Amino acid sequence: MHELVEKQLACPVCHGPLTEDGLGCQACGLRFSEYQGIPCLFGPGKEDLWAQNQSGLAKLLAENPETAQKLENSPEEALNGADTFAKAALRKEQGRYLEAIALQRAAWQKSYPPEYIACFQAQLDFIAQSLAGVSGPIVDIASGRGMLISRLQKGTAAPLVATDLSPFVLANSLAPLWPEELAGGRLSMLAFDATAMPFQDKSLPVLTTCLGLQNIPNPQLAAKELRRVCAGKLYALCQFFPEDDEKNQQAAARFGLAGAYAQSALAAMMEAAGWRVSFHNGPWLRQPPTPVGQVAPGLHVDALPVEETLGRVATMICE
Repeated sequence: MHELVEKQLACPVCHGPLTEDGLGCQACGLRFSEYQGIPCLFGPGKEDLWAQNQSGLAKLLAENPETAQKLENSPEEALNGADTFAKAALRKEQGRYLEAIALQRAAWQKSYPPEYIACFQAQLDFIAQSLAGVSGPIVDIASGRGMLISRLQKGTAAPLVATDLSPFVLANSLAPLWPEELAGGRLSMLAFDATAMPFQDKSLPVLTTCLGLQNIPNPQLAAKELRRVCAGKLYALCQFFPEDDEKNQQAAARFGLAGAYAQSALAAMMEAAGWRVSFHNGPWLRQPPTPVGQVAPGLHVDALPVEETLGRVATMICE
């Protein structure tokens, strides 16, 4: 853990100071765990939702050995995006994490139109260029597949913190990519819930997230918590659908993400939490649903959109 990060840590429940080992609160006495050396700074009752989803996919493959065998025997070039994603899950179950990471990235490339991917990459470049001169630390919320962290490592010199609700994601989907950065202290990893963050008030100069804010149930709670800990700016790469696209907006609401995929609604949510909001917008582009698995029937890479629509990738800048 980089010393600049250690100094800003606090109990996620009472915001009191942590013990010397960083795994307990001096004020309320709460104790925390760690997973493969990654501190898991959760309040009581918080669960690893991502791991539950993955265990469901692993269970599907375990209960359908013929599907797992077909995935095993199918060359990558013969699989669509959803089946490539399923094969990545299979590799994770086998402990072949670097292969799983490569398959996850291939699945993403196969699942979206080239023009969408180009716009997505342009927003990653915009964030990295905007932060090229900052001293950090830069804390990335819900780092997930690591696309933004990877771009920030190339475009900035600041200490970086990859975070996620899932310590499993951090340890097995991100840590294998950057052993030298972790060993040298430039990159740190923390598992926590973005609606109860383990940082002091106004302690972080820069926050980033890549689609993370839009995948946190009850994003209005995360908006308030991000405002509490941030002393500077938040750069949030987002994906939006038209606000009159009832089917996709209603589908987002069913997932607990009401308003998160409507640009003005998300801006209003952030402003209600005390942020001043602006956008660096990409163009509106055709966006079909991600492909459905053929070898693994019914599987999608992403749940949204549920039907073809226009989509926009944008960076929301909050300060």
